Amino acid sequence: MPTTGTVVSMTGVVAMVLLTAGAVLGILVNRRVRLPGLPKFASLSLHRYVSLLALAFLAVHILTAVLASYAGIGVIAAFIPFASAGDRLWIGIGAVASDLMLALVATSLLRSHVGRRTWRALHWLAYACWPAAMAHSIGIGRGMRAGRLLDLAIACILAVLAAAAWRLVATLRGPRASRNAPVILARPPVPVPAQDLASSLRLRVDPIHCTGHGLCAELLPDLITLDQWGYPLLAEGLVPAYLAGRARRAVTDCPALALQLVRADVADVTDVTAAPHGT
Repeated sequence: MPTTGTVVSMTGVVAMVLLTAGAVLGILVNRRVRLPGLPKFASLSLHRYVSLLALAFLAVHILTAVLASYAGIGVIAAFIPFASAGDRLWIGIGAVASDLMLALVATSLLRSHVGRRTWRALHWLAYACWPAAMAHSIGIGRGMRAGRLLDLAIACILAVLAAAAWRLVATLRGPRASRNAPVILARPPVPVPAQDLASSLRLRVDPIHCTGHGLCAELLPDLITLDQWGYPLLAEGLVPAYLAGRARRAVTDCPALALQLVRADVADVTDVTAAPHGT
């Protein structure tokens, strides 16, 4: 029968590994990486699910530590940094990490409501959340300083550093690579026939916020294709009713929140149906 201390320690280790996996996935997916065997939207979903699973293990880790008064941790000390009676430094750093992770997950789930700027600013906290969690794990857990758990911690650190280094190199080489990039666009977006326009919804893209992930073209290939630089080209006209659900998902899953689905007024419908072909 595992003791409370064992549960606290093991849930903390699992949360650390999952948080590392989420950090690596976040770095790679942000640079348009397609994981082997998965489309881009599945890679983004995997990043979200891993982050939520890490939050679940973190919740169990905190709950068991508080209920058992493990290392003198109380409810206040679990969320307010440096308020614990013992091991104030490492428990305080852990509280910082948990607070940052809660903010990250909450704003990610509500990012369509909090706005792009707020979400993006808070999401940069991920770069402080992971090292804080790693420092807490190594500092407070003696078992993390030797043996296989130390090897695991080193592997987590190397994985994040490797992903960050790859992203830095890809960013520096990005402009040069884009000039030699092959043409991705196989066909222009096909204008939606007027008889299929039943949803009164129109797709728009913010060219300033768009970072060219190409995820929208995978989620909604009927209405979105990519140009030679990987940026979206939208079909003319309104979104058909049978594609409205997929269009909403494309808008929600856009990593940069650059894709919008807006309602068109009567004048817009008239203009689209009356416009001559090719204008």
